Amino acid sequence: MSHAPTSDAETLQAALAAWQSGQFESALDGLEHGVCAGHAQAMYLALHLTGLPDAPAGLAERPRAWIAAAPPSPARDRHHAFLEAVHGAGPAAGLALRRTDALDRQDAGAAFELGLLALLAGQDELADRAFAFAARNGSGHAIAARLRRCAETGTRPAGLVEQGQALARAGHPLAAALVEPVKALPETEDEAGSSVSLTELGDLSLDGLTPRGQADVLSDAPRLTRFPAALPAVACDYLAAGAAPLLQPAQIFDPQTGQTRADPYRTSLTATLSDGAMDLALWGIKSVMAGLSGCHYAQGEPLSVLVYRPGEEYRAHFDFMVDDGARASADLAARGQRIATSLVRLNEGFTGGATAFPRLDIKWDQGVIGDGFSFANVDAEGEPDKRTLHSGEPVTAGMKILASLWLRERA
Repeated sequence: MSHAPTSDAETLQAALAAWQSGQFESALDGLEHGVCAGHAQAMYLALHLTGLPDAPAGLAERPRAWIAAAPPSPARDRHHAFLEAVHGAGPAAGLALRRTDALDRQDAGAAFELGLLALLAGQDELADRAFAFAARNGSGHAIAARLRRCAETGTRPAGLVEQGQALARAGHPLAAALVEPVKALPETEDEAGSSVSLTELGDLSLDGLTPRGQADVLSDAPRLTRFPAALPAVACDYLAAGAAPLLQPAQIFDPQTGQTRADPYRTSLTATLSDGAMDLALWGIKSVMAGLSGCHYAQGEPLSVLVYRPGEEYRAHFDFMVDDGARASADLAARGQRIATSLVRLNEGFTGGATAFPRLDIKWDQGVIGDGFSFANVDAEGEPDKRTLHSGEPVTAGMKILASLWLRERA
């Protein structure tokens, strides 16, 4: 006779096992109590699972309703703000206001999210004050952001190096590397102040977030475009660090067996960020990446982070989809063709790993953290364009970290 799970960990494992065996409704039933009670891991898992590409249509409405009714907490507020912004009425209008109320409770996560959105909107000074507020209230991501910003501006406030070293000891994957260039900088008064104005953050305009750099068109047909400094380095750090716990060997779905298996073309580690892994800061990053290809956030598939170590590669392939009479055909009917791809470099310090288009004799290989690249996968008539055959060449030294977003015809 089976018994009910006796701990939160067992509840989560049981729900995950049910989902993986195709018992989608049962998996959510097992998570309902935890989500409604505001348990952070239950909320994350429910949103993550229902945000995956293989989730049955309409199932995501259940955890969204539970989270809306859950008691306020930093985790609940984070998810609720994102869901309201993306799925509520007028997603961009007054977006920042959905997090400013959390600042009254000294919510460091909310302050960091708003700071990163300000940075994406080009309001650097406002962003720095939000990061300072968040760092003082315990946000590790904000400490990492301040380290990166100080390396860019050439000065550091007292105590930041020590905060960064403590963050590294706590296990932040990028903290140790971010501390090193800051150590030798001159120390100054902390001009960012001890608070950030709710009014200023509430007035933050986020309509039409765009890449910072100017487009450099490498090919008109098919369209290949390079964007220097598409994202600020702070955003790249946040995305890379957040994806680290989710990384696993690249896999594909095998329609013959109905199971996933190792990807024969790609030898990277991959993290897929479904809606359960998203917040307003990641919404901003994904919005900018969609804009690289002239698309809207809602046209994007789940945002992915790819990590290539020495010798690893992505062999020549196409990103467009092909009718197979099964899963791919159903996906095409639902959302249309995968019309474009957007990429952003999330780190430096590696060699090799160029994105190469052999039929066009074009490579995207030089650049720095935050540089973006986009290319069309279809021709002017919307048909798959075989000239877009491309590969990720083997990394020869270091580690390449890349953000990838596929864009569809329809949301």
